[in-house]
Amino acid sequence: MLVALLLALVPTTASARDPFVAFPEKPEALPAMRYAALSRAQCVAEVKKRKLPFKPGPAIGTVDTPVRLTGPLRGVRFEFAYASNKKTKADVLDCRLLLALDDLAGIAAEHSIATLRYNSIYRRRGASRKGGVRHPAGVAMDVIELVKRDGQLLNVEHDFESAGVGAPTCGERAKKTTAPKASSLREFICAVDRARLFNLLLTPHYDRHHKDHVHFEVRRGIRWFLTH
Repeated sequence: MLVALLLALVPTTASARDPFVAFPEKPEALPAMRYAALSRAQCVAEVKKRKLPFKPGPAIGTVDTPVRLTGPLRGVRFEFAYASNKKTKADVLDCRLLLALDDLAGIAAEHSIATLRYNSIYRRRGASRKGGVRHPAGVAMDVIELVKRDGQLLNVEHDFESAGVGAPTCGERAKKTTAPKASSLREFICAVDRARLFNLLLTPHYDRHHKDHVHFEVRRGIRWFLTH
C-alpha cells in the first residue's frame, strides 16, 4: 500500500489539459531533453569534456549510468543533508542528472548560492516498471536547503511560504510574496524553470509530500515539462 502511494506522488504521464504541464515546440533542443536523450557513452563524454568532478558509481540495476559527484560544480557545493558512511548509495546519481546539476550550479551562483543541501538522490523505494524515472533511476534530487554566500539559510519547509497545494509557483498567476527568504527561493526556482534543465520541478505547491523540498528530475522518454 505504501509503495503504491509513493508511486503516485510523481506523475509518469501528463495531460495537455493540466495547466502546469508544458508541451514546448522542439523540446529536443531544451537541456533536459538533450541530456535525457544521451547514450551512456555520450553522457560520460560530455561530463569529461566539461571536466566535472566525478567518479564512476557502483553498479545499480535501476541506474543506467551511475556516477558520484566528487567536488563543487562551478564553485557550488552539493551536500547530503544527513550523516553518511561508505556503505550508502544515497549519493549515486545518473550521469544525465549530473549534467543538469552543472547547469543548475550556474544559476545558483548567479543567485549567490554557495551550497545546495539535498536529502535524496538515489533510493530503491518507488521503483517503476518503466525505468528511467524518479529516485530509483538516480535522475532526481530533492533539495531541502540553500545556503547563500553570506551564510543566510533558505529552508524549503520553513521559508517557502506556500500559497497552498495547487497554487502556481512561477508565472503571472503565481501569488507574490514580500518575505525576503520566500522571494529568494521563488526567484531561484523560477530561474531554473525558465532554463528547462529539468522535466519535473515540484515544490510544496505540488502536494503535501513535497512540503519540505523541491524535486528536480531529468526524466527519460517524455516530451513534456511540469513545474508546480
